[in-house]
Amino acid sequence: MTIAVGNIVEATGALTFSPVTTGEPFAIGPGFTALQFRHDQFAARAMSPFVMVDHFHMSEPTFDVHPHAGMSAVTLMFEDTEGTMASRDSVGHNAVFGAGDLHWTLAGRGILHTQVPVERTARLHALQIFVNLPARLKDLPPTSFHVRAGDMPEIRGTGFRLRVVAGELAGRKSPAMTPEPILMLDGVLDASADRVAIPLPANWNAWVYLVDGATSIDGVGDLAAGQVVCASAAGEAGPLACKTTSRAHFVVLAGPRIDEPVIQRGPFVFDSEASLARALADLHNGRFGQVADAR
Repeated sequence: MTIAVGNIVEATGALTFSPVTTGEPFAIGPGFTALQFRHDQFAARAMSPFVMVDHFHMSEPTFDVHPHAGMSAVTLMFEDTEGTMASRDSVGHNAVFGAGDLHWTLAGRGILHTQVPVERTARLHALQIFVNLPARLKDLPPTSFHVRAGDMPEIRGTGFRLRVVAGELAGRKSPAMTPEPILMLDGVLDASADRVAIPLPANWNAWVYLVDGATSIDGVGDLAAGQVVCASAAGEAGPLACKTTSRAHFVVLAGPRIDEPVIQRGPFVFDSEASLARALADLHNGRFGQVADAR
């Protein structure tokens, strides 16, 4: 994939856009607030391969040990995060990560984990992303990894900066070893930037979210903070292009569309009731393992 700044790459086809959608606010206790986006808010699997995204702020422990299966649970920390998060899981991985970092839990056939702020003064600002797995990969053995912000390549130009959190863009490749091809960008634009254009491969979808500020997307119009639009490339389409007249902090999540049923029950994502039932039975029978106590 390449990026074009200034003269936009000529389109050989059109992107299809979903309606602009605003996140649904919710809170859990005194230390967790979020805007949530779900796949069923968008028609025709326009959000696939992403199932759910929470844009959250966390200041207190919120989630005890809990399971995941059939998908990946991914945390993308924003750079204004204060403090760190500790993650422990049932495959024995312990990690502490903070501002700008990525933590990826590949649940596969099933995993238990917990993620909590480390410091009492922590102010965690992040996206929690559920990434679907195609049916052929849902039985992968569980694992987890993290990528430090300093190890993520950046693309810089006049008035813009893109962090390549996962995937590859313009020859810059993240060290994240994801189970399927994916692109995750964390970007900032200001008024001095010309349009930034990000091509999408055929049969890929992009989930484009404005974290803060204001921006305009070709073919869509204006996007305000807390709003998202999905772009779909049926064939070799033109690039996803955006511009701002002030400042914009945005995220692009993109990947190949999964044309399979999505049956979600909380942190479980499967393609059939039978596969969901097997995962629930595995959880009940202790096959997800245990999370060791923190030491």
